[in-house]
Amino acid sequence: MRTFLRLLLCLCIVSTVRAQHLVDQKVFDAIATEFSGESAQENTRRIVEYHRIQGSPMMAAVAHEVVETQLKNYQIVAFLEQFDSDGKTKYGTYVSPMGWDMRSGKLSIENVAGAKDFKPIMLCRYADVPMCVSTYSKGGDWSGELADVGSGTSHADYQGIDVRGKVALASGYAANVVREAVLKHGAIGVVIYPASGDRPDHPDMIRYNGIWPRAHEREKTSGGFQISRNQYDMLKSLMKQGAVRVHGRILATLGPGKLTLVHSYIRGTEHPEREILITGHLDHPKWSANDNASGSGAMMEAVRTLQKLIWEKKLAPPKITIHFMWVPEYFGTLAYVSNHEEARRCDPSSFDDPRKQPRYAVHPGKSCVVANINMDMVGEDTVKTNSRFYFTKAPDSVPSFLDGVLTDVMAQTREANLYAQTGTRNNWLPEAIPYAQGSDHDVFLGLGIPATMLGHDPDWTHHTSEDKIDKTDASEFRRIGVFTSAAAYWLASADDQGWDRLNTGIVAARIQELTRRLAADRAVPVSQATTRRIRLNEDEFERQAASLRVSSRHNFEAFTTSSSCLTSLDGDDCRAHSGTERPPTMAALSGMNSAGPSRSNLLLPLDASAFEGVSAEDGKWLGEQEARFANDSEGLATKPNFSLISFEALNFMDGHRSTAEIADLLSAEYLLDIDQAWVDRLVSILEKQKLVAK
Repeated sequence: MRTFLRLLLCLCIVSTVRAQHLVDQKVFDAIATEFSGESAQENTRRIVEYHRIQGSPMMAAVAHEVVETQLKNYQIVAFLEQFDSDGKTKYGTYVSPMGWDMRSGKLSIENVAGAKDFKPIMLCRYADVPMCVSTYSKGGDWSGELADVGSGTSHADYQGIDVRGKVALASGYAANVVREAVLKHGAIGVVIYPASGDRPDHPDMIRYNGIWPRAHEREKTSGGFQISRNQYDMLKSLMKQGAVRVHGRILATLGPGKLTLVHSYIRGTEHPEREILITGHLDHPKWSANDNASGSGAMMEAVRTLQKLIWEKKLAPPKITIHFMWVPEYFGTLAYVSNHEEARRCDPSSFDDPRKQPRYAVHPGKSCVVANINMDMVGEDTVKTNSRFYFTKAPDSVPSFLDGVLTDVMAQTREANLYAQTGTRNNWLPEAIPYAQGSDHDVFLGLGIPATMLGHDPDWTHHTSEDKIDKTDASEFRRIGVFTSAAAYWLASADDQGWDRLNTGIVAARIQELTRRLAADRAVPVSQATTRRIRLNEDEFERQAASLRVSSRHNFEAFTTSSSCLTSLDGDDCRAHSGTERPPTMAALSGMNSAGPSRSNLLLPLDASAFEGVSAEDGKWLGEQEARFANDSEGLATKPNFSLISFEALNFMDGHRSTAEIADLLSAEYLLDIDQAWVDRLVSILEKQKLVAK
C-alpha cells in the first residue's frame, strides 16, 4: 500500500510539472519553423549516391564533397579528421578495416551440367546493385562449380563436401563464410544467399554483407557476392540438372586506408570546453538511405538551423559547445576516443574511465562530454517501412538525465503536430525504449557518458537493397530534426532554474521504469530470484519517490561536475536525488566485500574477436550463453541478449563492486536469474583474455 500511495503522489507531481515543457515554446517554435525536412531529405539524396565503406576513398569523398563542402557553403566551419585503417591497427578490441577501393563487379552463371550451347546468365552487377558485391572483397577473376554448404560458418558445414577449387554457396555472414570456405577449405570465392527465415516476404532483396579481411589475410582471402532468395531458388533448381559453374569478376583493391570523420562546432560562450556531442555514422553501401544517410543528412540541417537562428539573434548562443561529428560507425568513434582522451565524462568521480590516466584530471576549464545524442536511421516513412521512432533510455550502469530531457521534448514535438509540405501525414507514435545496442552511443556509454540512440524499428528494408530514398519522409525528417535540435540546444543552454525543473522529470522517468519492472516480476510465479529482484527494485522505488518531496537545489554544475554537486536539504549527496546515483545492491546492503573486477584500459563495446583463442570449455560456455540469451528479432532485440548483458556487466566492473553485487544489478535490471557464479565465470574468461583484472 505504501508503494502504491507513493506512485499516486509521483503521478500527481509529474502531471503538474509537465504542464510546462523544458524548452521554452518560443525557442521550440523558432527551431520548428526554420528546420526543413525537405532540406534534410535532399542532403540524404546526395549522400546515397556514394558507396560509403569505412576506410575507403569513397567514404572520404562523401565526407569532403557532400558534408564538409555543404557546411562550408552555409558559412559554417567544418573540417576532416582521419585515422589509420589498415586491417591491423586496433581501436579498443576492434581491428580497423582495410582500405577498399571498389570499381566494378559481376557474377554470372557460366554453365549448367556441361551444356555446350549454354548462354551465360547474369546474376548481379555492381553497377546495378552495389550491395551485391560483398564489401571488402578482394579483386580477382574466378570461375568454379557451386557447392552448397548451408550456413557455411562452421567446420561441421563442410563435412563430406569438398569445396577446394569451387565456389561456396552459403547463407551465413560473408566474413565468417570466407574464413571457413576460402581460408580453411580451399574455396575460390563465395556466393551468399538469404537464410529461409530472413524476410521471406521480400524474395528479390539483396542483403548487405561484408568480408572484413585483416591485413595478414589479404593474400589468401577472396571475393564474394550476394544474391536474392529467388536467385538462390533458381540456382538450386539448376543444380538438380548437374554441376552449375559461376564466374565472378571483381575490380577492387585492398590496402591501407583512412577512417574519415567530419567535425563542426557551435561554440559555447560560458563553457566552450564542454560539449553536447551529436553523432551519426556516414558509412554503409551505396543507397542505404535510412541507415544512415538519413542521420547524416538531418545533422547537416540541424547545424544550419541552429547556426542561422543564432546569427539572426532569434536564439542566444549556447553556454556550452554543440559538437556535430560524422563518423564511420564504431571504428571511427573508437578511433576518436582512443586519440582524444578529453572525450570523457564531465563527472569522473562517479564513473571510472577505462582508458589510461589522462595528462590532466577533468576539472572546470578542461574538455569533457556532457552527453551524446546518436542519430541512426531518423528519416523513415513509417508506413512504407512499418516502423516507429524511438530513443533509447539509459542503462543502469550509466544513470542519466537524458531520459528526462528527451521524454519531455518528445512530448512537446508530438504536441506540435509537425509535417513537411512535401511529406506524409502519417500519425507519429514515438517511443522511449530500454537501452539497445547497435551504434556509436555504445562507445560513449562505455566511458560513462550519458548517451542515447535515435532510430526506427522494426524496418524490413534494414541492411538491404530496398533501403532507398523512396523509403524516407520529409515529415519524419522534420519531426526528428526539430526534436534533436531542441533537445541539444536546451542541454547546451539551460540555466540553473531549467536544471532544477529537470530533476522531477529525471526521477519520474526512473520511477516509470521501476514500476514496469515491479509489475513484470509480480506477474510471474514467486521464486527466490523474483523475490530478491522485487525487494531491490522496491527499495530504489521508495528512494526515488521520497526524493520528489525534497526541494532540490540542483544547477547545471550538479549535473556535469562532481566538484559542484550540491547537497539536498536533507543533507544527502545531490546525486541521490538526480537519478544519477546507482542504488546499493542487496549484496552491498548485507555487508559483503565490495572489491571486484575492473576493466582497466578496455573500451566498449567488445568485438567478437576479443574472444578468439578461448579454451574449448570456455568457448562452450560462451556458446551456451549466446543460445540462452539469443537475439529474438531481425532488428532491435526485444529481450536482453548475451551481448547486451555482458556489456552491462563489464560497465559495472569498476574495481569496487563484487561479482555478487554485479549479479544483483544485472538481475534487477533485466529481470533475469543471474547469480554470482554466472558473473564469476564471465569474469574468469575475460581475465584469461586480459580484458579485465581482479
